[in-house]
Amino acid sequence: MNLSSQETYVNNATAYYNGKGEFENLLNNNISVNEIILNPDFTYEMWMRPHVGCLTWRSFKGTWKKKGDELLFTDKYDVQESDSREIYRNKNIDKYILAFKTDQKIVMKDLKVKINYEYDFDSKIKFDDSIDFVTDKNGNIEISFSKIPNQTKLASLRFETNYDDRKIYGYLTENETVNKKISELPNIITIIIREKPLKETVIRTVSAIKKNDELQIISVYKTSGSLPDYNKELKLEKSYKLKNPDIAD
Repeated sequence: MNLSSQETYVNNATAYYNGKGEFENLLNNNISVNEIILNPDFTYEMWMRPHVGCLTWRSFKGTWKKKGDELLFTDKYDVQESDSREIYRNKNIDKYILAFKTDQKIVMKDLKVKINYEYDFDSKIKFDDSIDFVTDKNGNIEISFSKIPNQTKLASLRFETNYDDRKIYGYLTENETVNKKISELPNIITIIIREKPLKETVIRTVSAIKKNDELQIISVYKTSGSLPDYNKELKLEKSYKLKNPDIAD
């Protein structure tokens, strides 16, 4: 199958809404690809264009080929291990101790760290300023409870630092949401910086069949590795109609 010009296939079933539900569908990842563009150079673009606004639009780009009766669309993306992991425990003292070290057991002394206080959303407390700290000879930062405004409403701590030409940041909490306090933040926290986070490439393949002026989706498959993949799933409709078929070859 060779193309002499670009072909565009559309299905706006979940892209546009005139009533309620569009934000809910977007938040719940119920929006599907509404446009598939095939280029003569064997590249393609798939677009999600929710009606709520262009800031929510997403595209997926890759290459396509014909294999027997099928068209195979392939794209790749990387997933990477997080820059850090944390160990939490409690101690009967009125302060937080944040201990920084690498996964090679190197104590990170004299490390510059910015800390932000993140409060429970329902408390309506805002504290936007970051506070600068430097770790001591043991790689520790100590923050007295009395130095934290409204400490009882604290949901999490946000940290930011630089290591090996990388900006590393994260939220310190055992709660599922960083700004929702369900339980007290443990006051002894070890932050382990990964020196070389693992990276894996995910290959995603969409299989389709072209019948007359319609592109029928058969399956979506992607490779799996050892790392978690937090990317949103690629959702497609069952079929897409050729746009302006009267001028297509």
